[in-house]
Amino acid sequence: MSKQRKNSGRALRVAAASGIVLGALVPAAAAFGAGTYPDGGNTQVDPNTQVDPNTQVQAAQASKSSSLPFTGGDVTGLALIGVGAVGVGAVVVRQSRRKAIA
Repeated sequence: MSKQRKNSGRALRVAAASGIVLGALVPAAAAFGAGTYPDGGNTQVDPNTQVDPNTQVQAAQASKSSSLPFTGGDVTGLALIGVGAVGVGAVVVRQSRRKAIA
C-alpha cells in the first residue's frame, strides 16, 4: 500500500469524524443561542427604580404529582444521536477490518 493512499484514508477518517462532531454540536449551539428573555434581552436597569428592602416574597407551592418533573431533555434526539454514533463506529470498524484482510 502506498504512503499517499494510506494518508488519504486517514484524512478521510478525520474528515468523517469532524463532520460527525460538527453535526452534533451545531444544533446544540443553535439551541443554546436561541434563548428567549421576557424583556427581549434588555439588561439595562432604570437608575430611578426604588426597591423596598422590606418586600416579602412568597415561595411557590410544590406540586404533589406522582410523576417526575419535565427537565427539558430531548431523549429521542439523544437516543438517535447515540444509535447513529454506534452505526458509524460499526461501519468504520468493519471497513478497517476489510482493508486489513485484503
